[in-house]
Amino acid sequence: MSANEREQDQNPPDLVAMRYTAQRILGPDSGPDALPSAEEELDTVIAQLRGHLRLLMPEVEQAAGRLPTNSPTRHGALTCVGEARGKLRAPELSSAWLGGSVMYARGLARVLGTLCDHYEIVSAGVVETPEQTAFVRWADHCVTCPICRAMDDEGVNLGLPCETHDRLYDAYREARARGRARVGHRSPAEAWA
Repeated sequence: MSANEREQDQNPPDLVAMRYTAQRILGPDSGPDALPSAEEELDTVIAQLRGHLRLLMPEVEQAAGRLPTNSPTRHGALTCVGEARGKLRAPELSSAWLGGSVMYARGLARVLGTLCDHYEIVSAGVVETPEQTAFVRWADHCVTCPICRAMDDEGVNLGLPCETHDRLYDAYREARARGRARVGHRSPAEAWA
């Protein structure tokens, strides 16, 4: 291996370029204005998306492999890698060439964006995000609280008000909103810590 190849191996993936490529096909809300202008350009974007996925998948696997096996972020990242592999194996839809290719490209773009997010989290060594922690607290309460579990004679949940449930649910929603804002603004992975 040459010195240049070793240097390339040590450089982190260019997430900015990867996200830019994904946004070229997704655009704002995946609207029709996000379509590339010509057939050749769509083929180029698909090739770029596939190339980015091939580069990023082993990086995510390697970073996730350093986390504990019971880590939610590890599990989520490896699941996303599996999804990306499935997208790469899936053939483009051949009926209605442009429509099928656009759908295929958008699927690749969505999984690439998500894989970029996972890479930031697992490469920072985050075992569990604040959103995941808040969800687990809320879920644990729901399955153990006698008020939340109260049922009528037919086994239908009574839906009784529970202040703890409401507080934990609000905490989860706030953590989820903060997580989405972070990812939406693409701030550094250290923000997850």
